[in-house]
Amino acid sequence: LPLGKAPGPDGFTAEFLRSAWDVIKHDFCAVFDKHYALNRRGFQRLNEALLTLIPKKQDAASLFDYCPISLIHLIVKLFAKALSLRLAPHLGKLVSTNQSAFIAGQSIHENFLLVQQTARLRHNLKMPRMLLKLDIARAFDSVAWPFLLDTVRHLGFGNGWCEWISILLS
Repeated sequence: LPLGKAPGPDGFTAEFLRSAWDVIKHDFCAVFDKHYALNRRGFQRLNEALLTLIPKKQDAASLFDYCPISLIHLIVKLFAKALSLRLAPHLGKLVSTNQSAFIAGQSIHENFLLVQQTARLRHNLKMPRMLLKLDIARAFDSVAWPFLLDTVRHLGFGNGWCEWISILLS
């Protein structure tokens, strides 16, 4: 977990977690096991967050000049990190090579080059062309999570992993 981040509702930071890990690691694992055994019950409290607005610019005057962020419990951050580390080795098989943003070792700039080369090729071949730039606002909110979870199950992810993702999204 990155250091220097604001704590969530529990008041714990990554610095605390690193310094006390040898003492508290078994308790953290017990919390995960308990919530899994309870089949989501009780996790809602851990899934609460503090919301705050961060100014995007020095002289922020309008609501649009602020970016909302959620400050979540450290245990939820740690758990999400553990799940993402389990997912990371499989991303090469799951994500199209055209998807380059937010993938380790790839850059979003690769897509700009791909579009530029495609446009140049179609122009040189005198082919009809049209380029569309789509910007989906709040893309995270428009994801059909049940469909996505069914898809990863179909790709071989276990029910336990999918259930934990569901719990984190609830």
